[in-house]
Amino acid sequence: MKTITKFTCFAALAMALPFTVSAQKAEDYKVVKVQGEIHRVKTGNVLSIGEDVMSNENLNFKNNYSRAVVVNKDKGCMILSANSENGGPQFMPSPNTMSVRAALPAQPAEVLEFYYGNVAITGYDSLKIDDDKLLIGDDSYFTVNYDVNGEKVNENIILQNGKLVLPESLLKNKPEKVEVCYNDEFGVSNKSVFTPVYIDNDVLKEELSLIFNTLKVKKDGKLSASVNFVNDFYGKTTSEAVESWINNNMK
Repeated sequence: MKTITKFTCFAALAMALPFTVSAQKAEDYKVVKVQGEIHRVKTGNVLSIGEDVMSNENLNFKNNYSRAVVVNKDKGCMILSANSENGGPQFMPSPNTMSVRAALPAQPAEVLEFYYGNVAITGYDSLKIDDDKLLIGDDSYFTVNYDVNGEKVNENIILQNGKLVLPESLLKNKPEKVEVCYNDEFGVSNKSVFTPVYIDNDVLKEELSLIFNTLKVKKDGKLSASVNFVNDFYGKTTSEAVESWINNNMK
């Protein structure tokens, strides 16, 4: 009776084993971006953009801020970071911090809220507004103000086809801080400050190409992943800005 019991247990374990291995099957990811320094334990090599990394690979995160953006053809973009418990790797969904607006900005405060903190500067930067409610004209308009070599620059943010378009001079002058002001008939009524994050076209092209070539989804899904990537790891942006950049810089 004992022999039968042992055999039964062994058979049950053998039947369950393939399912356990299958459930823990390693997945392949492509490295899109690396922040800080991450080493492969097996070879000692530094993890670099464009390389493949397996979900079960042993990695050494050199700094507490070290992390990488990786993409899987089915799961999309993920954040690879150290596990706080054992120092091993953990894969977390991309934070996708870009908020989805239920409605277009219709108040000056909503525009100023967008132009606050880090803002990605691609050269195609615009923000759709509700121009039926947020009227822009001679008495109500937005300006950008910044310093270049000790000189003050003041320019209007142009309203074009229902979108507020940042001046191209930002990309040329590359100021470190930009003040956005809303002006009405009484003068400046409100303002905010943002930090421009200037895009390196060659670097972003390589990063977005990895996302586009790896993801097995339709173009809209690839564009959405690209917008979230720029927003999460560079600065605030819009779908229109990223799509225009892609159309002008990638085939």
